Amino acid sequence: MTNLSVADINGYLAATGWVRQPEDWRGAAVWVHEDDHEILVPGTDELSDGARRIREILALLARLEGRSREEIASDIGAPMADVQWYRAPIVPLEGHFGLVDAVTALTSAEAALSAAARAVVTGPRPAFDGGTPKAVRDLLARAWIGPIVPSQNILAIRVPLDHDHSGDQPLARRSLVLLQRATVLLHEASAEAHRTGDISVFDGIVRDGVSADLCVALARFAGPDPGTRFEVGFRWARAMPSELPASKVVFEAETGILLRRVAHRLRRLPRQNASVTGLIGTLFDNGGEDRFRVHVRGEVFVGDGEPRKAIWVRLPGETAYDLAVEAHRNRTPVRAHGTLMEVHRRLELMATSFDRVPVDRTEES
Repeated sequence: MTNLSVADINGYLAATGWVRQPEDWRGAAVWVHEDDHEILVPGTDELSDGARRIREILALLARLEGRSREEIASDIGAPMADVQWYRAPIVPLEGHFGLVDAVTALTSAEAALSAAARAVVTGPRPAFDGGTPKAVRDLLARAWIGPIVPSQNILAIRVPLDHDHSGDQPLARRSLVLLQRATVLLHEASAEAHRTGDISVFDGIVRDGVSADLCVALARFAGPDPGTRFEVGFRWARAMPSELPASKVVFEAETGILLRRVAHRLRRLPRQNASVTGLIGTLFDNGGEDRFRVHVRGEVFVGDGEPRKAIWVRLPGETAYDLAVEAHRNRTPVRAHGTLMEVHRRLELMATSFDRVPVDRTEES
């Protein structure tokens, strides 16, 4: 905790509502909180009493934020890492971690993050088959656990964000955004299923990244049947702010049983391979729950069935949608491959690949 840099401390204070005063005091930066609390941050990392001053800063922040010094220090020292956390019966309790619970919690946290990242990389699916893509393996290898703080009783996963020179958000951020939305939708669908007894409501949120893999991973956090309530939370890296607020989702007792039933159902949904080649007639993105869809007219092939003339295609992300916008503007044909699913009683192709079809100008002339 005492190896934090002055630059990271100043960055943390600036991002959490502290205001730096125009004048320093004996070389130290003066930061003031709205409640008239004051922090002096050394002007350099080389002071002989720097470690003591950092301990004092962490003690004040812990008191004001109601969090542990260890957790705050981890946030300060990792400005480019998003945080996902769990509070559940199988996570550390008073600083102790049972062997079986530890294995279950860590493998479940890995499985949940993997399911979200795979939905981003390959497109949403009811269940994932085959090997894990390299981009997802690399993401999981960079994530780390901690700190495990006795007073918090949570399991925190920190996921570093890599700068993407293409202008896209890093895979880590896109994965956690999808995972946050998927947990919210699972919470809402669970409430409806408890009310109506109908779990088919979960079929319609597969397009948002919900999968059998994710359901099983989250169900394990409820503990043994019938299970208890558990929480899933998200915070975003301060060096790459998000428009989404930090949030948590609370799953009530017996949700674990329900999610296991849902996983069983999703694994048995029909998953026909499909492809389409043609021109985009309609673009659709409402910026909210229903995003990145295009209507393609051309040659549609569904398994060994009869060809169709048009189909809605749900694209794997914003980059693909931008490509679709350009193709629509230039009247360039496109090709999509993926899985056929029924969404709101309408067949859609959940695209795992999407690209323009090169036009042979010689033939065209």
